[in-house]
Amino acid sequence: MAKWGTYFILGALVAMVLPYILLFFKAFEISENPMFPILSLLFGGAGVVLHLFAALKTNALNSSSLILLTSILTIIFGFSLKTLGIPNAQYLLLIGTLLVAVWIMIPGTKKEE
Repeated sequence: MAKWGTYFILGALVAMVLPYILLFFKAFEISENPMFPILSLLFGGAGVVLHLFAALKTNALNSSSLILLTSILTIIFGFSLKTLGIPNAQYLLLIGTLLVAVWIMIPGTKKEE
């Protein structure tokens, strides 16, 4: 299940980057299609939910994985909503970036004394 979640998150990443690649090839009409951010929202949300269920199923859900999944979801939603023209969506990107910084600062393993 986690493998499919990863594939869905990669699909969201491709849907986020593909319009910019199409702009390079001068396909302006295709790159401005609002279907790309919508696909990114759907794939990213489904991927994070699948990873969440996989972590719950294997009893591996902890604060670090929850922060990482939340940050991935907020970055995908912030980028997609900003592309769709939703006002103040850049703050979701900011929150996602700050959550990634918090995730990096939290130690992964506890030291035994």
